[in-house]
Amino acid sequence: MTDFRRIIQSTAGLVFAFMMSVTWAADINAARSNEIPVKYSEETELVGVLCHIAGIDGYSFDAEDGVLEDYLADVDSAFAGFKDHKAVVFARERLFPRGFGWDFPMAFALRLRLENGRLIYNDGIEKNFDDYYERISRKDEKKFIRLLEDFYEESGFGEFFAGHKALYEECETAMRKVVAEIDLSWYDRFFGMRENSSFSIYPGLLNGGGNYAVHQMKKDGADVINAVMGCCDRDRNGDIYYGAVYTLPILIHEFNHSYCNPLNKEFWSEIAESAEKLFRKNAKFYASIAYGSPELMMNETFVEACMMCYLMTHPLDLEGTGFKDMDELLGRLIDIDETDKKFILIRDIIDALQERGDNYGKYPEMRDFMPVYAYRVNRACGR
Repeated sequence: MTDFRRIIQSTAGLVFAFMMSVTWAADINAARSNEIPVKYSEETELVGVLCHIAGIDGYSFDAEDGVLEDYLADVDSAFAGFKDHKAVVFARERLFPRGFGWDFPMAFALRLRLENGRLIYNDGIEKNFDDYYERISRKDEKKFIRLLEDFYEESGFGEFFAGHKALYEECETAMRKVVAEIDLSWYDRFFGMRENSSFSIYPGLLNGGGNYAVHQMKKDGADVINAVMGCCDRDRNGDIYYGAVYTLPILIHEFNHSYCNPLNKEFWSEIAESAEKLFRKNAKFYASIAYGSPELMMNETFVEACMMCYLMTHPLDLEGTGFKDMDELLGRLIDIDETDKKFILIRDIIDALQERGDNYGKYPEMRDFMPVYAYRVNRACGR
């Protein structure tokens, strides 16, 4: 799959170049941070493999969707005989109809750690943060953990994972090259300071074009901001490759969820009527692209608008991508957001964020600006 097609399918929408003069962000030469750990996790891969076998949405991708053909063949060959395993059937027939798909299996996996074939809760993580148990009951979670342990032992997953260690390490190394370009300090400048927050990245070869944000909280109140990343490719030499032009914006996008989603939730009563009205016009379409509620639609729109603001002051190196400049790239992608993804409010929210940039002293943190954000959303929806 070419870089451009990956941008089209995976990158959040951008904004026209005339908006690139916003004043709230630091100079583009600000120091970059590369202190984000990148780890290929056995726990997330175990859950991802099982979801792939079960045909769970977000994990049933194939080579056309960006999954590496050789790895996909290894997975299908190694686990073909386990499609009727109790853990697979339970995930497919019990959990999936109740919301176990897309980002949620990764949220489940990142609560756990494997020790000698046993899945143990991470005691330092708040168990019901971000309404976790609205998507799975405690009873079903405990049963699934027991069944997943059986699957781990009976399928020989530990041996499979160990046998692909070199490939996973290659993914980690390739992803770190992109991570080195991220200006992590932008988050404190743009959204407001968060004490003791940490970022982590977990590659996932089976994810293909799927990339997921998992927001957790430690028991001491510290934020844990995770991105589970697919969008992997091989270069002309056959080496694992994450193109910065499509991977870095997605990373920013996924990290943004941990900031934007709580803000939308806190101020939801102020925008709910407008969001629900907008959602109803294309409800089936939004559901088909994994945004099956007004909240999800608005979260994605807000996340993308904020990601655009990052890119406005952190332009990408377009050499070898087929784009002569950012104007050309941005012009194409804004149409994709509005037309293909139907994020109708994207321009209005970007324009509102530009207003914040012009009055940054009045709105030093994003939360301070949310009443204006809500007003602009409602006005754009005719209220």
